Amino acid sequence: MIEGLAARWLFTAVFAVAGLGAALPRRERAEWGRSADRFPAVLCVTMCAALIAMTWRSEPAAATWLQVAVFGCAALRLALASPARSGQGRRPGLPALLHALMAGAMIWMLTAMPAAAGMRPARSAMVSMSRAATPAAVVVVSILLAVSCAAASIPWLARAVGPGPRVNDPVSASQAVMSAGMAAMLFATL
Repeated sequence: MIEGLAARWLFTAVFAVAGLGAALPRRERAEWGRSADRFPAVLCVTMCAALIAMTWRSEPAAATWLQVAVFGCAALRLALASPARSGQGRRPGLPALLHALMAGAMIWMLTAMPAAAGMRPARSAMVSMSRAATPAAVVVVSILLAVSCAAASIPWLARAVGPGPRVNDPVSASQAVMSAGMAAMLFATL
């Protein structure tokens, strides 16, 4: 849970905009109909909903571990399905790696950070910890994930905007906003 009412509302607004942008694409219906195009958007909406819930309250153990399983399976599905579609061999593409990074950051926020504060993951998602109480390894991993999520927003943004001043890909724009918001949330909880 994020401390401070203004910060909670700010994170809620950021993740709500990102989730809505992914849920309401402006693509043609034929392109939107392919499941390969829908899965990243559905994952983005799911992550945004989980991040909003994480901002406001702690979740029961069953919900926490269900989210861990869902985000872990989603990252595996994207990483394993990407090479088959791209025809480039066994290396996953950049979008799949970015999704896996964000899913890993979600799993970290749900499990490791509350555990480092001496609390069960089920009781306190995203509890703000003092630097003195937080183990150094948790701080280092959280900073690395935050920097990685911030850096991951750049390729999503480039993909979303492309040439010209208009947003060409609203799902990529949503993923850029979500990734930047996750970076800010990770920094806010240190």
